[in-house]
Order: sequence, then C-alpha cells, then structure tokens
Amino acid sequence: MIANDKTQQFLVILLVMALGFYVQELPGSNVLQKSLPELPFVLTLYFAVSSRFFFGVTSAFVVGMVQDVFIGIPTIGLHAGIYVIAAFMLIMTRLRFKHLSILMQSLSIGALVALKIVLVTLYETILYSPPAHYWVLLSIPLTMLIWPLLHLIFTFFAEKHES
Repeated sequence: MIANDKTQQFLVILLVMALGFYVQELPGSNVLQKSLPELPFVLTLYFAVSSRFFFGVTSAFVVGMVQDVFIGIPTIGLHAGIYVIAAFMLIMTRLRFKHLSILMQSLSIGALVALKIVLVTLYETILYSPPAHYWVLLSIPLTMLIWPLLHLIFTFFAEKHES
C-alpha cells in the first residue's frame, strides 16, 4: 500500500511538472513566453517545501536540466543550479516557511523568482547579449498569484485523499 502511495505521488508530480513545462513553453512570441509565470520553478519550490511529496535537491536538479534543454541555453546547467540552490534554501527552512502566512510565502516566492530572473538576465546579457524585454518582470506578480492557488489545490487534494 505504501509503495502504491509513493507511486501515485510520483506520477502526480510527473504529470503536474509536464503540464507546467507545457504551459511554460506554449507557442507564441518570445515576449509572451517570458511574461508567463515561472511554473516549473514554482512547482519545484512547492514540491520541495511540501513534506507529502518526495522531492529534493536531486529532483530540482533534474527539473532544472530539463528546463535548460527546453529553453536551449548554450551552457546547460544554469537553471539547474538556480533550482538546486532555491530548493535547498526552502528545504532547510521548511518548517519556518510553512508557518508563514500565504501572503508572506507568496512574497518570498516572488523574491526567489525575481532573483532567478536577475541571474538569468545577467547570464544572457554577459554571454550573448539578447535584447532586454521588461515583460519578463510581469512573471513575478503572476507567479506570486499562482502560489496561493497551488497551495489551495494541493491542500484540497491532500485532505480529500486522507479522508
């Protein structure tokens, strides 16, 4: 029974991450893609904080590598490093983070997303200087709005599954 629960949790994580990658890489203009919420990053952070799911630093590394391959970054490992550091920070402060209000959690996730955007933009500017799109900053408030929805959806399913 326990192996069955772990298998179900693993399949749910795979399905949700695949959906997150699909939404992140929807066909459209480059500006539209950059302004979408950072779904793979937020899902990685949520699963790292949640104790119900078995998602750690290694899984965050794999998700970051998949993100690098999807985006086509010339140097693979940029997103993987960012995902690993952010997941490690949240895993180390998991109990403190869980006791924060949803608003404070959302603000801290917004800060992590802003840090990710700054690091990726710096890397792209130094390496191959793409045009700067300020639409990427729109993904920060959109990601902050998605965090409470993710928390509500997964909490609802966890409570429904327990009863």
